[in-house]
Amino acid sequence: MILRPELLAPAGNIDCLKAAVLSGADAVYFGGGAFNARRGAKNFVGEELDEAVEYCRLRKVRTNITLNTLLFDRELPEALSFAAHLYNIGADAVIVQDLGLAALIRRELPHLPVHASTQMGIHTPGGLKLLEKMGISRAVLAREVPLDEIRRMHEESPVELEFFCHGALCMSFSGSCLYSSMAGERSGNRGTCAQPCRKNASVLKPKAGRDEFALSTNDICMIRELPALIDAGVCSFKIEGRMKSPEYVATVTRIYRRALDGERDPAAKKKLFSIFNRGEFSTSHLRGDSVTTGHVGSAKPDKELIAEAHEAVRKELPKWELSAKLRLVPGEEAELLFETEGFSGKAEGVAAEEAITPPDKARLYSLVNKLGDTPFTVKELELIGDGFVPVSALNAMRRSSAEELERNILRLDRAEAAIDPGCVSSYVSPAGGAADAPKRYVRVRTEAEAVSLGAELVGFDPVNAEKADLNALKGVRGKLILILPNVLMTEGAREAYKKLLASGVFSGVEANNIGQWDMGRELPIRIAGVGMNAFNGAAFTFLFSLGFTHIMPSLELTARELGGLSKDFGSVMIVNTFGRAPLMQLMHCPVKEYRGCRGCSGSAGVLADGEGRRFPLENVRFPGGYCLVRLLNSAVTDIRDAFAGSGIGAFAVAETPDRGENKEVTRGHFKRQVL
Repeated sequence: MILRPELLAPAGNIDCLKAAVLSGADAVYFGGGAFNARRGAKNFVGEELDEAVEYCRLRKVRTNITLNTLLFDRELPEALSFAAHLYNIGADAVIVQDLGLAALIRRELPHLPVHASTQMGIHTPGGLKLLEKMGISRAVLAREVPLDEIRRMHEESPVELEFFCHGALCMSFSGSCLYSSMAGERSGNRGTCAQPCRKNASVLKPKAGRDEFALSTNDICMIRELPALIDAGVCSFKIEGRMKSPEYVATVTRIYRRALDGERDPAAKKKLFSIFNRGEFSTSHLRGDSVTTGHVGSAKPDKELIAEAHEAVRKELPKWELSAKLRLVPGEEAELLFETEGFSGKAEGVAAEEAITPPDKARLYSLVNKLGDTPFTVKELELIGDGFVPVSALNAMRRSSAEELERNILRLDRAEAAIDPGCVSSYVSPAGGAADAPKRYVRVRTEAEAVSLGAELVGFDPVNAEKADLNALKGVRGKLILILPNVLMTEGAREAYKKLLASGVFSGVEANNIGQWDMGRELPIRIAGVGMNAFNGAAFTFLFSLGFTHIMPSLELTARELGGLSKDFGSVMIVNTFGRAPLMQLMHCPVKEYRGCRGCSGSAGVLADGEGRRFPLENVRFPGGYCLVRLLNSAVTDIRDAFAGSGIGAFAVAETPDRGENKEVTRGHFKRQVL
């Protein structure tokens, strides 16, 4: 439980970790090599990881270790064993994206705290309700959540709320980006994002110019919003930047530390802008959309700012105040005892001799307090006896006492955890056995399409849920499924979809965010859509435990991985075989920014990149006048010929009319594994 607002700083390497700690971070987050969303950072491996955790524990700084990527089935045993190692060395929490891994950790390592990564896309009270059910103690909220929704979430759940206060802002809603993945196998969900959104893009021209960056957002800066966020219920403020320099980490951490401590620095924002920026800062969607695009990174810190950063990391900040007892009784062995917060370290030395003159307590205090780069400082010294020992003997006692104190602080009074690798394969499918003839799941945007296109399952993805024509939908041939968008940011948006689900027209629901896990629970068909990022059998099993009857596997899985999953789950899988993959889910509309609001109703235009590829944009309209804009792939995925006799339960086909002139066809990741 965090009793005061926590400042959580990034550490891409050991120099950044020390910069964060020595600049005032309460906690740091970093990766251990694999399984983390910044695999391009140096990260920490082997003994360096253990030493990093020890370094922080000795300075009362918490360590949150990132395990925040989606995992193949074959990777789960190693990831779970790594989590056990983190528990054994005293890490304070793991940050997890993969639902399967999260469920396994809670089952196999119940005493290891789990934090839900921002990649889970938590933005609703429903999401927090599920985390509470899972035993996950903290949610790293999506960066787009507005202030009133943060307050609503805090009031409705005991789950701790962590929020990004500074750094880069992804254009796409977290955990819902396939742009880098589809463009070249480097997956943001796997920690290898190539950031194609920072490259040339335009909504005005058929080919983006050299100076057009319609997907590259400005950075966020919440330095002036900290009081409001604290009042709304945020307990941990997270700084983005595991790929940044130690100077950046030191500067940003120091400025936010002072702000959280109540110090007012009129030049704070200017300094933050100087150390790194992408155009004018925004507060994301905290008080309405303040995001702008068209920016590239820039850092122009002055010499004084860099000097301050270097000065901050040259000093070791003591965290433990010690009470020292020095026993110098003539004829008896000398003894030095350090005590602090229930921990102690004691050393004995040579026998004390009779002193010619009375002991100089001030000098003895100075010698006892020569603790160098340890995290200790002596607050008070109690002297017992009036004897004498050589300075060399006192120095040896001081070193030994401090070393024993460190060992006692680092000692973990709990049994070590061990993982049986076989524990990850106990998958359960509630509808096992051979599949019947494959069903066709047609996904459409309009009532007219829903009525005219016959299929066993018809998924309706309304352009505007408030204005859906329920009477027209009663004429649908087949079972009608309501498709929920990846983002339902406001209570008004959620209520519009709940009203449709309660209308009696729909036979099922397709959920695309874990915050929607309990919507439409009374309906007989409940589909976990691709937005749920079901990547492995453990995730499938967990989703079935929530009452889902069908699962749509991630679009990043290959034929091999889909085949492996089909052995256990084939009869309840719905594989996307035709249509444009949704690459990004945008809360900020680039069309509105550059052309003004067009009042779009389904089709929002086209975005072109620097190579002239054209990416259709489609929108979903919500109550309150805002939209979710989806960036669709420039090529149509077509793998309809690939599943004959496969045992797959159903195939999804997007029948939405083609938007854009490019008729390029791709097989997606069917034969191309993501990195």
